[in-house]
Amino acid sequence: MCMLRVSALLSRPAIVLLAAFVPLVTYAQATPKSVDSLTIEAQTALSKGRPEEAVSLLRRAIDQAPERADLYLLRSRARDSSGKFEAALDDASKYVELKPDDVVGYLNRARVYLSLERKDKALDDANKAIAIAPNDPDAYFRRADIYTAMGKDAEAKVDEDKADVLDKKAQ
Repeated sequence: MCMLRVSALLSRPAIVLLAAFVPLVTYAQATPKSVDSLTIEAQTALSKGRPEEAVSLLRRAIDQAPERADLYLLRSRARDSSGKFEAALDDASKYVELKPDDVVGYLNRARVYLSLERKDKALDDANKAIAIAPNDPDAYFRRADIYTAMGKDAEAKVDEDKADVLDKKAQ
């Protein structure tokens, strides 16, 4: 009956146009943001010092694309920066699980382990990163940080020197 009233007020072409428009509005309201746009928003939030917002955005992105390792890496960094180290470790470990040959995952997880004062685990991950990419200066810099935290200044110095040499070769 409501359609009769509307049809009495609108011309036939207007009704057809309205009928075509309503499903588009409904679709736009029901369609979640794309994973990529959520990721960009999360990166922006994190860069502006809003890690909790980034975590929320990344939770939504992961719900849509749980196979995307990069989402876990970014959420790990957001959680680490907000002091939620155990949650950061879970995400860092998930990234390593999804990309076991990626040096970035081990270096990220090593940083989280260091935040948790689990220096031996941090060292293990730094060593894995070096085994995967022996010419990556970041791996040696990370291990130097860990050695420094362990009070092993001589080992830290050796790794810093090695990282500097590798860094100069890369330039």
